[in-house]
Amino acid sequence: MNKLTGLIPVLISPITEDDCIDRDALEKLCLKYKSLGVKGLWVLGTGGEDMCLTYDDRLQVTQTVSEVVGYDLDLIVGCSFFSPKETLKFIDATSNFKIKAYHAMPYHQKVSLNQIKNWYKDIADYSTLPLWCYTSGNWAKRMPPEFIRDLKNHPNIQGVKYSSSNILDIQGAIELQDDKFQVITAVVKSLYSCLSLGVKAATTIEANLFCPYIQQIFTLFEQGLYEEALKKQQFLNNSLLNYPSPATKDNFLRISEIKFLMNLRDLTPRYVTKYYRQLSSSEEGLLLEFFEKYKKELAW
Repeated sequence: MNKLTGLIPVLISPITEDDCIDRDALEKLCLKYKSLGVKGLWVLGTGGEDMCLTYDDRLQVTQTVSEVVGYDLDLIVGCSFFSPKETLKFIDATSNFKIKAYHAMPYHQKVSLNQIKNWYKDIADYSTLPLWCYTSGNWAKRMPPEFIRDLKNHPNIQGVKYSSSNILDIQGAIELQDDKFQVITAVVKSLYSCLSLGVKAATTIEANLFCPYIQQIFTLFEQGLYEEALKKQQFLNNSLLNYPSPATKDNFLRISEIKFLMNLRDLTPRYVTKYYRQLSSSEEGLLLEFFEKYKKELAW
């Protein structure tokens, strides 16, 4: 098993003003990530607004990313839909693309863990590519380590993205790693702690802002420069605490803020899918102040 390593950015989905996928911006962003030396991309995750995209939108995103960076980067592509039939349809349509694996997060929070387990196993049985499970404390039902232990026995389930702020749950999941099963994490504020517990790769939506800076934490830790890595982590956490998030009271997801800051660096349009709202002019002013203060750390 070729395991994921380092920072795996959660790829945002660039949107045009008329609510279509901006293919040109998506190509540009993928090539930028490649130039920064990341090893993979987490495509069509919650930070990519997957729940708000149509089937055709998601197909276009996957095809574009596949054509632009293909096997140059490890592409882990989301196949979650509210309809299980659409998940299988999507797998059929993309299985010959240049992608490494699929990831899936259950959208239904009220069904039992037993039903979620059956859903994962159905996808893993069907797909010719490996499957990554995806648990999130914000978006899905909590999946305790013992639940992951059962899933890891499936030969086509390659790993789990364990997104949680519960460090004991994280440790329990990490301890399940072996030669055929990998655990990656997703809460960037606890990256240093997760590296200390044995994680070798992590995803985060904040990579769209602080990609090179987060890469430095990985590099310093790998070099055994733990004190320097810890200082970088502490500075990053303090920066995120100062990060204005005025639209999250309506959007929950910080996507309007992220896209606005990325647009300041000419990386993507500032538009979001219609489920979310744009920033007001006064809110943009708050983000501009943040951008000026942390311009060095936000530089790509």
